[in-house]
Amino acid sequence: MPQVSVEQIRSRLAAIGVRKAHYEQKSSTPPERLARHEVWRHDYLSYPYMIGAPDDRVGKRFCDIFMNTTELGPDAKIGVHDFQKDDTLSQKFTHMLEEYGSRSGGPPVDVVAAARRPVVRYFENGDPIAVKLFAGYQAPSAPFLVKYGRKEFLEPMLREGRIRICPAAYYNDASHIQSVQDDEAHRTFFIPTFRERLEGKDFIEFQGHEVVFGDDDIVIPVICRDYFLFSLCDQIYYRLPTDFNADAALIIRDPALFTRRIVSHFLARRPEWEPLHGPVTYYDPYRDYKKVTVPEMSKHFGYAYQREMRIAFRSRQPVRAGLLPEFLKIGSLSDYADLVSV
Repeated sequence: MPQVSVEQIRSRLAAIGVRKAHYEQKSSTPPERLARHEVWRHDYLSYPYMIGAPDDRVGKRFCDIFMNTTELGPDAKIGVHDFQKDDTLSQKFTHMLEEYGSRSGGPPVDVVAAARRPVVRYFENGDPIAVKLFAGYQAPSAPFLVKYGRKEFLEPMLREGRIRICPAAYYNDASHIQSVQDDEAHRTFFIPTFRERLEGKDFIEFQGHEVVFGDDDIVIPVICRDYFLFSLCDQIYYRLPTDFNADAALIIRDPALFTRRIVSHFLARRPEWEPLHGPVTYYDPYRDYKKVTVPEMSKHFGYAYQREMRIAFRSRQPVRAGLLPEFLKIGSLSDYADLVSV
């Protein structure tokens, strides 16, 4: 991975300084006021946290942000994320534009192509499969959960309550499709070091230890013990059937009952384990150092568009390597779930 030299950081900071001064002068000249996106630009120019990161990490971040700024509607049209509800993605995207402005004048063509590729995939075979899957289905008005998957597996789940709960390590497998593949037991955070590097430092002292970072930002891996998880979604999202290679969806109209049954059947086998359930917390590895308080219920913000609801179990005792999936039978879901398929 090519690293960023001190000379490159100085050159980028010089360009950043000019743009930062422009916004500060505009802001201090009555009656001028900075537009919201200009405030975000100035925020980044005041602390360009990505300036010392290698190109491939910056490119990956651009793709993660881009993936979350789009929505797929029931009319099979691509729209934009509802920025009125949450403008954090707009801030991140604006920061990326400023960072690329100091590197190459804009996002490189290959990075933009990589960011668009997953979106283009929804239309490879005509309209996205979700359009056909949910045609004519009236979603419940009360809160519900959705499990996307193959009909051959969801039918036994509906009929008999057959549930497979996998250990987190199961998902760290290159054979899985991209939207499923994730290292669920590891969280990685980055701390910018461009100021230290400009001072000629390549390490910091932390709690009596030397943390060497060389020509990169500090990389902090957070590892949690293996645990079990079962993933669902909190709504019908038209991107997800394609993402999960699904031809069916199970709509669970009583989330509380479903969760209680999974928890009770799992704890009957493993009473020493602790249940966790609720929405996943999505963290930004460069900005959310304190956001992850329960690692088992957290995930990289690149997956935020999936709006995962999770039922998880963590052991109160040390976990030996090699956990295997648990297969539960929680009873028929037919009274409180619907199966839709193509």
